[in-house]
Amino acid sequence: KGTKTPMFRRILKQALPTMIAFTMSGMYSVVDGLFVGKAAGDTGLAAINIAWPIPAVITAMGIGIGTGGSVLYSNMMGKGDRDGCRRMFNTTVTFLALAGVLLSAVLFAARDPLLCIFGAEGEVMGQARQYAGIIIAGSVLQVCGTGITPLLRNMNLSFAAMISMVTGFVVNIAVNYYLMFPLGMGIRGAAFGTVTAQFVVLAISVLVLSRSCKEKVRPALEGKSVAGICRSGITAFGVSLAPTVALIFTNWQCLRYGGNAAVACYAVVSYIVFPVQYLLTGIGDGVQPLLSYYNGAGRPGELGQVKRIARIGAGVLGAVTMTVTLVCTPYIARWFGLSEEAAVFFGTGMRVSALAFLVTGFAKFNISYLNAVLRARLAVLLTFAESLVVSPVYLFLLPAFTGMTGIWVSLPATAVTMLVIYGMINRKEMS
Repeated sequence: KGTKTPMFRRILKQALPTMIAFTMSGMYSVVDGLFVGKAAGDTGLAAINIAWPIPAVITAMGIGIGTGGSVLYSNMMGKGDRDGCRRMFNTTVTFLALAGVLLSAVLFAARDPLLCIFGAEGEVMGQARQYAGIIIAGSVLQVCGTGITPLLRNMNLSFAAMISMVTGFVVNIAVNYYLMFPLGMGIRGAAFGTVTAQFVVLAISVLVLSRSCKEKVRPALEGKSVAGICRSGITAFGVSLAPTVALIFTNWQCLRYGGNAAVACYAVVSYIVFPVQYLLTGIGDGVQPLLSYYNGAGRPGELGQVKRIARIGAGVLGAVTMTVTLVCTPYIARWFGLSEEAAVFFGTGMRVSALAFLVTGFAKFNISYLNAVLRARLAVLLTFAESLVVSPVYLFLLPAFTGMTGIWVSLPATAVTMLVIYGMINRKEMS
């Protein structure tokens, strides 16, 4: 007991700010949905949901690069390689800035074809183009803002990272309200709110780093370090993007089986599911610095303690979020301004989707663990197997037999299937 209590406190101190920061990141979509639902109805909700993969890719790029660099940073710190830490930090920051510029150019060129692929047409297409164009213009701010957060976390600045995300979230609410209602900018106001919030997150993070780091950031792009960041970060990129891949397939099926009303309904379901998934992911990412440090330092006893405590936390939090969601389901459709037609789909969709929360936390932690101890190849395989194989199979097979209900069942079915696969592999790989 004497050894476990200090470890629990250390995990809580490290993980809680990260969980809050991750939840705030996921809540951006909820805020957009609340305001868009009131200002633009089902059409606006369908447009922002169909366009959502574009900002999701931007966010995932920042998370992937930032997490990849921070994992290697912590491992080097555990080995006492201070010079390596400095070089990794400089390379990661430079890589984030360059990736943001390149991604902005690529997405501007591909915006309209992508929106067509995602299912946008007519009035929905017009609003989706407006939203996506503004988001793409702010790509550099979003990539750097989300990418610096993991670095802060691994430099023992988790609380500062949390403060930056919470502040950005508050700014997002204020800007959204002002632009969408007093100024009547509609869906464009939601996009400007997101970009403005990410600017605030980045500004606070840079200010914290400038005051905390003894050495100035010097632009650097070492090939070996970039390759290492990509290997370690591709898992975090995949984990961040996996719900969005499922979103694309689900939108297709919703359009097929229920039309725009079903897409609007799924938009609201995703506004609940995504933040909860971010919250549960925050457990694994919150303890990642400790896992990486103890792995680099060769201390398996402490590594095992962190694993056990984090898994208990994932189970408890999953049960709590599921219960709260089930209790609130009768009220959520009204909060988001769903039409009567869309609300018909919502009750069943939300209740069935919430069942996945019971097991999602375990699966997300396992991925974070594998990545933290540099088993990136296995983590990548499992991550993309979920988003590109298991989830699409369920999404296309189940609705063929049960219609819209099959779409909702696919989420918990995917979560349970991946938990079984992780369990089989973990007995061998994580014993």
